[in-house]
Amino acid sequence: MSADERFLVSEFSRSGIGFFEAQTVGKVPNLSDGGRFHEVPLVVRRCPIFGGQTRFVLGSKLQPEEDVDLTPVTTAPGFCPFCPDKIDIVTYPFPQDMVTEGKIVRGRSIVVPNILSYSTYSAVGIYDRTKHFVDMKDMDAELIGDLLGGMVDHAKAVRSFDPDAKFSSINANYLPPSGSSLVHPHIQSSHDYLPLSSQGRLIDEMAQFKAETGRGILEALVEAESDLKVRYVGQWGSVSIITPFAPVGFREVWLVSRNQGDIVDLDESQVADFASALAFVIKGYVSLNLQSFNFAMTGSGDAKEVGGNVLLRIVARSNPSPYYRSDVTYFERLYNESMIDVTPEETASFLRG
Repeated sequence: MSADERFLVSEFSRSGIGFFEAQTVGKVPNLSDGGRFHEVPLVVRRCPIFGGQTRFVLGSKLQPEEDVDLTPVTTAPGFCPFCPDKIDIVTYPFPQDMVTEGKIVRGRSIVVPNILSYSTYSAVGIYDRTKHFVDMKDMDAELIGDLLGGMVDHAKAVRSFDPDAKFSSINANYLPPSGSSLVHPHIQSSHDYLPLSSQGRLIDEMAQFKAETGRGILEALVEAESDLKVRYVGQWGSVSIITPFAPVGFREVWLVSRNQGDIVDLDESQVADFASALAFVIKGYVSLNLQSFNFAMTGSGDAKEVGGNVLLRIVARSNPSPYYRSDVTYFERLYNESMIDVTPEETASFLRG
């Protein structure tokens, strides 16, 4: 049997979007049959937007069966920079010629400069500065909307201050399994002269699709998924909700803006639509006993030229347990970009010594 005959390949196009799937089998010992080798279905799909491949191990369920007690992980430590007794002391204002008010406050949320240099301009947004921990079940549209709105305000301030820093994103690591180093729930932004890896890939795909078809690729994807129905969830105002054909993470969901291609172009109602749609997905995670996630919200400063749409991707991560923190953050999981704190030259020098 040739290699080609071992795969059942399915390829089709809808609204100009190409879908590729290969079905085969994995040969593994069956523990309930004395270790005799059995065949189990194995499906491989290729992402029509980002190009990576996903393998679906059918029948294996990693979803937790019950809720987990978060107390050992979320109890306030001796020092937390985002808690009410510290945040005004240990965080700093933005330069006044960038953000007139210094810090951006909306409701219980606050946006302050990031002290880690992930990018040229970066901010940290705290959902609730009045208490140490916000459980996912308490993340409603109002709480999320205040914080997203503050981060969008900061993005607009950065773009006005430095128009060349046109590659903007708003991102989240929630609890240690997502790579978060701080338990107090917060999100982060990046505004830079160079795109993050997957952000750049998305912009390139947008530009090529626009040149070939005259349309936006994410707009076409939403249309295709709406026609196919099986991965289309619905519409929340100006935001479409779909699940991706080839996800990069567990329970991944995509939120796609209808008519805005850059984060700084979002108005108050569109930010509210994203907040409501995101709260809806998080509520779904809670009902599945999932308690950690990453999200990445990205756009393009060249949105009008490439037919862009703002895209927010969210994935569930493993549930928290004491003493565990993942070294995979939204950078690695959703942007295909490694974040390393030691240079290879330092490692080589250490080993030579």
